[in-house]
Amino acid sequence: MANSICLDSDILIDFLRNKKEAVDWIKQNEQNNTLATTIINVFELYSGAYKSNNSERGIATIRNLIERLRILSFSLDSAERAGRENSRLEKEGIPVEKRDLFIGIIALNEGFSIKTNNKKHFLKIDGLKIV
Repeated sequence: MANSICLDSDILIDFLRNKKEAVDWIKQNEQNNTLATTIINVFELYSGAYKSNNSERGIATIRNLIERLRILSFSLDSAERAGRENSRLEKEGIPVEKRDLFIGIIALNEGFSIKTNNKKHFLKIDGLKIV
């Protein structure tokens, strides 16, 4: 049975850098699962590429990668849910990086779990499953 898995920026960056663990994981999972990333992650990838010394190559590589993925958008429903979750976390005194909050909520709203090496940020989001 297929799973819906949203890939965080760190996993995508490791894949783009040809790190064995990330490359192997994506190759093993892309046939039997729906792999996606969020529009926030795409922003992070492009931001890094434009800062690099060889931005044209980086941008082309990112475009090739995102063609293989479903891109999850930041909807009005996600914005409301992120606002609610941000308010809860702030009231509880739990800091969370806003981009990670947006990424996690988008994944959660779309029925995706998240694959990340940055588990501590995403564990704060109620209901989000981490792969």
